[in-house]
Amino acid sequence: ELSEAEEHQEWYYFSRFKMKLMNALDISKDQTGSDRLFTKLERSMEIEDIDGKKMPYMAIIAHAIRYLKEHLLRQLNDKNILEAVTADGIFWVLTVPAIWTDSAKQFTREAAKEAGIHDDQLMLAYEPEAAALYCRLLPIDRFESGGEHQELVLKTFERGKKFMVIDLGGGTVDIAVQETTSDAEIKTIYKVCGGNWGGTKVDESFMKFLNELIGSENMRQIKNEGRSEYLEFLRGFELKKRTFNIDLKNRVVLKIPPAFMEIFSEKSGENFQNAIKTSKHMTALSLIGDKLNIDHSLFTSFFESSVNDIISHIKDIFDADICLDLDGVVMVGGFAESMIVNSAVKKAFPDKKFIIPLEAGLAVAKGAVLYGHDPDIICSRICRYTYGENICEPFDEFLHDQSRQIIIERELLCDGCFRKFFTIGQEVSLGESVEMRSIFSFVDEDRQQMRNFPIDISVYISKKESPMYVDEEGCLLLGNIEIKCKNGQWPERVHVTVKMEITGTEVKVTPTMHTGEQVTATFDFL
Repeated sequence: ELSEAEEHQEWYYFSRFKMKLMNALDISKDQTGSDRLFTKLERSMEIEDIDGKKMPYMAIIAHAIRYLKEHLLRQLNDKNILEAVTADGIFWVLTVPAIWTDSAKQFTREAAKEAGIHDDQLMLAYEPEAAALYCRLLPIDRFESGGEHQELVLKTFERGKKFMVIDLGGGTVDIAVQETTSDAEIKTIYKVCGGNWGGTKVDESFMKFLNELIGSENMRQIKNEGRSEYLEFLRGFELKKRTFNIDLKNRVVLKIPPAFMEIFSEKSGENFQNAIKTSKHMTALSLIGDKLNIDHSLFTSFFESSVNDIISHIKDIFDADICLDLDGVVMVGGFAESMIVNSAVKKAFPDKKFIIPLEAGLAVAKGAVLYGHDPDIICSRICRYTYGENICEPFDEFLHDQSRQIIIERELLCDGCFRKFFTIGQEVSLGESVEMRSIFSFVDEDRQQMRNFPIDISVYISKKESPMYVDEEGCLLLGNIEIKCKNGQWPERVHVTVKMEITGTEVKVTPTMHTGEQVTATFDFL
């Protein structure tokens, strides 16, 4: 509406901004096989809007959360439901992709706090886990082909059965493999995984096609000078993307706004019709009036990259020993409602049984409410990384690098050693913790001044099972535990026991002094 009235220039327009959290701190392989580090999340970081104008990223996420919060409160008020309930009387559950890092989760939690949701009112839930809880309790007739698959639905969620949940969202695809225990709880039996292969991947392919057809500079001019028409055009594509029927071999028709053709002709000196006729896709495209007709096969190709990534990853999981005897596969999320994705995944694995709830896009939100009432129902998870801390060990000339030698209190030590808390692939039960004892010495003259500052304990992650050093390839700094001294100055020797616990979807660290006193500490991932 703002762009139609030409009043949008002073406003900021952000699109797909949640995915910036996906691209935070992560360990994965690039095309050369080397580990890579994505942009590290920082509280002060800014992101660009559609025009390149910048705003603090935290403020954008907080705006989105605040909008949802206020929307709910308005609904309760307008319908005279629970009139006495205020924002402080609600416990909030925010869903996040299970593949998000601890830094992304902390960023989300702090944004929620900025939106007026206090820490003790907030819980983060993993999206595929929430969907699994919802599907377990859903009546059989609420599944796609419910009558036909009644026995399958019942068997999939029986005690002792293993099942996969594929959450196909707009930006991310999350995959979890779980088992219903004898106590009717759910435990995760394979590390959660996924990637940025959701609906936005299709949009990227479509935009690449437009840039080839029209020219990237012409597209930039159209976006800038015909903002209202540009946004309307993208909305039209989004609708076709969701409703496209793979079984009908019809062409997809997109309405081209007049401003598109005018700006294109003005900037390029070429007729829009001629541009289509001379493009490499000329046999798959035609323009009749203001209607762009896209051949069935060309439109399907926009989904190709996303679908191939999803299928490839699912295959890797099916091939894992622990996943060979899965009883069913549950597909949820808005992207699961796409017939192209739905059909391609089923076709790729004809021997697997797929279960899709009728309201696949709502499964995560409804399951999150169940999780908020009973978070202990997810009784264990699998570590995605090896977690450890940076310590000094007694120097072993046959084991350690000479360059790492340091001397503290006349003792020869090796600096930067990786001491493990949890191992990648390890099953960790709810509330399970590991304790590590460390000694901090300020006796030596050159360390005396450190008595006046907080103690920092650095925690690292790695995809290796047993890293030796915290700075070797594949290790990344996860965050720092800062312990403040109550009395203003530490004694010359400090004994600290650090308890690390994976509580629900987040990591909790509690340090205790040798006196038995639990001290104030914060675990900062940002």
